[in-house]
Amino acid sequence: MHDPPDGPFLAFQTKHIGDVLMTLPALGLLKEHLPRQRIGLVVTPQTAPLAVGHPWVDEVFAIDRDQGAGAFWAVCRAIRRRRFQTAFIFDGQTRSLAAACLAGLKNRLGASSLYPLGSCRAFYTDDLAQPAPRPLNKHMERPETDAQTDSQSLRGQRMVAAALGVEPKPRLRPLPPPLKPENALLAADLMKGLSGSGPGIGLALQGLQPEKTWPLDSFALLCRKLYAHCRARLFVVGGPSESALAASLARTAGVPIADFCGRTDLLDLLALAGVADLFITVDTGVSHVVALTETPLISIFIWTSPALWPPQTPRVRIMCYDWPLYRFRLDPGGGPWRTAPLITANMVFEEALDLLEIY
Repeated sequence: MHDPPDGPFLAFQTKHIGDVLMTLPALGLLKEHLPRQRIGLVVTPQTAPLAVGHPWVDEVFAIDRDQGAGAFWAVCRAIRRRRFQTAFIFDGQTRSLAAACLAGLKNRLGASSLYPLGSCRAFYTDDLAQPAPRPLNKHMERPETDAQTDSQSLRGQRMVAAALGVEPKPRLRPLPPPLKPENALLAADLMKGLSGSGPGIGLALQGLQPEKTWPLDSFALLCRKLYAHCRARLFVVGGPSESALAASLARTAGVPIADFCGRTDLLDLLALAGVADLFITVDTGVSHVVALTETPLISIFIWTSPALWPPQTPRVRIMCYDWPLYRFRLDPGGGPWRTAPLITANMVFEEALDLLEIY
């Protein structure tokens, strides 16, 4: 019998929306096996709404990367007062490791298969989640290890599973955070104002890195086809800075496209995703929020790995340029994705009609 580390437990994930949501299944695994132990989560203020009140998270702490040392030390003191014993550092950030040390957590667990431990390796007490290589194939060659092809979600689970001496659950999906009535009311109001009479289709046009962006002309052609074919009610979501891109899309497409950029927080976006008929996104945090609902999703991967960061929903259609598969040494036929040298508007249009069951 494997002896689990001492609780209470504190998880660190101070990166982005998708990273937080892909970390939650690891906390679900931890909560399932140790239901009486308290689990805290350290995030950024921007992603905290995804964790507050979540059934797998008992306490939430926010580290603001834009604040100074005083604010950082205040968070460390607050953590110390709660007497956590074991830190799971899912984000591989030096800041998170420093907080765990300053807050007095005696066990500081990392996983070099999740994020490299780097020069701070000595401050971790354990390096977990080292997957064994897969069996030899018929050519007596050993394929890439699970560390290469597992999703970030499963890698996080492997880290917890290694600490507890249990098996991960590959199909474990993150649960959505609780919504408030005002989130549903705002979503309903936004949808009422859309032009068109067909399905409501949300668009997320860009990710944090410009390499993730699908060409605006492709989005424009797609919108024209959707509006002409089924009078789709189209809208764009994102931060305030993306309004200019949404306006440019509407001008280029020449069809009604509403700009919801900057008008929704994360919980509003979750409510909006729940009442839409379809979302079409690039690889960005929006896709992972939509994946918390039952709404069909098309996610276009241009530069990043569809194996590492897939939205965690069975209702996703992943469409991937060939280039990321070469870049990450992935088998074109080895995953739930449709690949091509270029993902065209016509290809996405066909997938959209199939998901909407419009023929």
